[in-house]
This record gives sequence, C-alpha cells and structure tokens, in this order.
Amino acid sequence: MNNFLLFFRKPALIIFLGACVLLAPMRPAWAIFEEFQSLTAEKEKQIGQEFLLEIQQQVPLIEDAFLTSYLNQIGQKLASQMGTQPFHYKFFLVNDPTMNAFAVPGGYIFIHTGMIRMAEREGELAGVIAHEISHVYCRHMAKMMEKSRVVTVATLLATLASVFVGGALAQPLIMGAMGAGESAMLKYSRDNEAEADGMGFKWMVKAGYNPRDMVSMFSKMNKQRWFEGGKVPIYLRTHPYTDDRIVELSHQLAMHPSEVPAEKNNPDFQYFQIKLESICGNPNQLLRRMTQEAIRDPKNAAFPYGKALALAKLEKHEEVLAAFQQALQVAPDNPLINRDLAIFYFHLNRYAEAQPILQRLSQRYPQDDVVLYYLGRVCQERKQTDQALPLFEKVHKLNPTFSEVYYNLGILYGEKGQLGLAHYYLGFHSLKVKAMPTALFHFQKALKNLSPGDGRYAEVRQQVVRLEKMKVKVRD
Repeated sequence: MNNFLLFFRKPALIIFLGACVLLAPMRPAWAIFEEFQSLTAEKEKQIGQEFLLEIQQQVPLIEDAFLTSYLNQIGQKLASQMGTQPFHYKFFLVNDPTMNAFAVPGGYIFIHTGMIRMAEREGELAGVIAHEISHVYCRHMAKMMEKSRVVTVATLLATLASVFVGGALAQPLIMGAMGAGESAMLKYSRDNEAEADGMGFKWMVKAGYNPRDMVSMFSKMNKQRWFEGGKVPIYLRTHPYTDDRIVELSHQLAMHPSEVPAEKNNPDFQYFQIKLESICGNPNQLLRRMTQEAIRDPKNAAFPYGKALALAKLEKHEEVLAAFQQALQVAPDNPLINRDLAIFYFHLNRYAEAQPILQRLSQRYPQDDVVLYYLGRVCQERKQTDQALPLFEKVHKLNPTFSEVYYNLGILYGEKGQLGLAHYYLGFHSLKVKAMPTALFHFQKALKNLSPGDGRYAEVRQQVVRLEKMKVKVRD
C-alpha cells in the first residue's frame, strides 16, 4: 500500500473507532460491542477477536507467508514456556515504519515493521515479544479495563487506535469520550512494566534467548529520542520508565549469570529482514545494497537471495533464477532459499519444478507451514484435492494467523460437498478482504449447514450477530 492511501486510512480508523465510543452510550441498539463488567478469559478472547476484525479493515497487516510464519515461530516458542494458557497467542506484523509493538487481551500481539528493522538479531525481537506476551499473561490491560466504571470494547479500540497513529491525532477525541479511568489505559504503570520485564526475562531464558537482547532493544529506543530531536518513540509513550527498567534488567543479568544462555543469533533472521525489506522497501535500493554486499562477502548466500527477491519485485524473471542459482551455489541445502525458489516457480505456473522441491522440504521440515501451504497450492492446482486438503488443515493448525489458507480450505471443502466448512472458511476469508456482505452471506449459509454441536457453530453465530449489528446486508 502506498503512503498516500495509508495516510488517509489511519484517520479514517480513528474517526470510526471514536464514533463507536461516542455513539455506544447514546444508542445501545446500534452499538457493536457489549459492555464488560468483569473480564473472563472468554470475554478477553472476544475483545481480541473484535479488535482484530476491526483493525483488519483499516490497518495494513503483512500477509507474507515467510514473515508471518517466522514471527509466529518466535512468539510460540516464547509462549510455550508459560505453561497452559486460556487462549492461543496470535502474532501479527503491521506494515508501519514506527518503532512500536503492543498487546491486546486474548493473546493478540502486534509488531510494527519499524521495530523489526531496528533489531540486529532475533533475540532483540524476541525480547519485545516476550515483554508483550507478559502483559497479556499478567492481564494488565484487562485489569485496567475492569477498574474503569464504563468500559466497552469500542472504548478499548479507540484507545489502542492512538497507538497506531502515535497518539496525537486520536488524543483529543479519546479524552473527550472518556473519563479519567479510561484514559489511564493509554500507558502501562511502573509496576506493570516491571512485572512484564521480569516475566519476559524468565520466558526468554527458558526459551534459550539471552535477556541482554531485551536490554539492548530498550537502549536503542532510548537513543532514538536523540535521533528524532528528543521526540519520544511511540513504544515508549505506552511503555514508560525505560531508564529504570534497563537498570533493573541489567541488575537481574548480573545476579543470575549462570542461568543466562550464551548470546547467539539465528542466521535465518538475516533472511527474515531481507524478505521484509523486499516487501516494505524500495526494490531498486535493495538490489543495489544486495549487489554490493555480495561483492563484499561472496560466501554469504543471503545477499544473492536478496538480489533474487528484489529482481522478482522488479519482474526481471530470468535474472531472478540466476540470482537464486548463485545463492544455492554458496548454500545448496539452505531451506529458505530452496523454499523461495519453489514459490517463485509456483507463481510462474511451473508446478512440475516447484513440487519436488517442496516435497523434499516437507519431509525435512514437517512443521514448516509455508512449505506445507505451497505444496498444498501445487496439489490444488494439479487437482490433487485429497493431498491438498490435509496440508491446508495442518497449516491452519500450525499457524492460525495464516489467513490466506482460509480461501483454499473453503474452495476445497466446497468441492467435496462439505458446505458448512466451505462457507465457514470463505466467511473468514471475506472478512479479511473487507467484503462484509459476502462474509455475512457465507456465515448465514454456514449456520444452516453446520451442526449446533460443532465448535465452529457458536463462532459463526457470533459473526452473524456482529455483522447484522453493523447494518451489513447481503446483496441480492
């Protein structure tokens, strides 16, 4: 999405969410969201779901399979250290250059691309994620909501909208629609931050990360103030007391040197950042930088890989294949290079060349949701439905935020005559592409075809109610 559209869509989000806050108390019948007097785990999940559905309509979330999968793997690795949780954590990448990240009740974690670009290694990104999942684990936002006298999901949405635009644009609207209790949700307390840091420190150690990376990331945020003329980065406005937190974390590192894992970096992180640049950055600039880096360090396969991605963006297909081959000469067994080469073949409709690569990778990496997805796509294109369907189901199970697979599942279940599941998945795909009348159509059809005993039935009914309250109508 270009900056011009992004500039106009963010204020639209603020106006819409602000209207929810202003109108909800005046017109309860119109209000989309219910008020919550006490927050159970189920209600927290509902808050997160409603927030995601609204944000998806206005904020550019990156859907690239590699990027979303990589982010999800780091997040799930950290979340798995916490033991049994009442909900499944979900991680999303926001295409926004600001240095920001935040968590929503129900386990929804959002990371801005600006934050990832600031990181130098995976551990620094893991430190941010560990801190954010700790806010959810400790129910900090939920507790702040419970303390407020009048809190709706719409209020939470409007409050968090200020995070997306840096607070300045949304602040007058939010303060006009809230009392002092609700405005307290704009930032975490000193105790909240200390607890999230302490918990994040613990999760990082258990997951094999060095918490020193959390300290280095916070230090970078502090330094960013100087580069921006003293302007406080967005993340620090909602996560204050950074100086004190750096001191405390450094103290913990000094107190437990034997428990802290050795510093290391996942070499895949470089590929992750290069892929991010190929999507969010300027392809010509990326091509120049990768070409220069490949000359400087010819033994690093990441640089010809980056050249291939930049050339693909510039639609120079013959040169793309040459760059991939250059990368494979350096690292012939690198799964990331082989995977993206297979994906490139897929997009050229060269399925016979893509399929064997993906099959080999799926045998070596059976939990790689990107490999499984594109292997499923190849099978689907080649009319191998019985092979494709279980692959897509496994992708959905491994990574629930992998929303592209909804469409494929919907189509295949439709071909097999399982209409309840077909309309269920196509309904959620329609939500993602902002086709609200189509989404309502599919959800209504899903209700007629799913058994009330199916766990998805209640979820579909909730979406029907939500869309009808929004005055969405199915087109004739």
